Amino acid sequence: MYIRNEIEEVIKEHHIDRSKCFECSKTTYGSIIKKTEQAFVLHGGNIHWSNMGGGFQKNLVCRTRNISEDRMWVTKLPDIIPESGKPVYVLFEDTKNYQPKYWVYEMCIPELICMIGELYSLYDFYIVSKKFDWLISECHEDIVSFVGDSLNLSCFEK
Repeated sequence: MYIRNEIEEVIKEHHIDRSKCFECSKTTYGSIIKKTEQAFVLHGGNIHWSNMGGGFQKNLVCRTRNISEDRMWVTKLPDIIPESGKPVYVLFEDTKNYQPKYWVYEMCIPELICMIGELYSLYDFYIVSKKFDWLISECHEDIVSFVGDSLNLSCFEK
């Protein structure tokens, strides 16, 4: 369970404003994860297995991209997500006893871009609209899933 420590180090080293990047209350973790899974994961299943292909709700638009040649694709987030000036939930995956464990943060996009660029032991992570109307998931296989019809992927066509 190292990712939380890395996140906190990045916040300190980069003097990130805690009002724009903070860990959500542990009492809200469960409800944020549950709402995310209910909104996006097929049959309300586990978010971890959904991003391995075919695990998202069938009624949702889901497009994927291999980002192995573009590790900093997150710099395009302001163009991809609607209302990019608003904070989002970010679920950073860690492991505990060989099972997924999530650290749930609320972040603004510039702080999130900085964070992703600085994290070294980052595995899977999920960026979720606070309205739960879109989700972006990057898995350890260098595949990003963009779920929801309001996401704009035209920036990848340039």
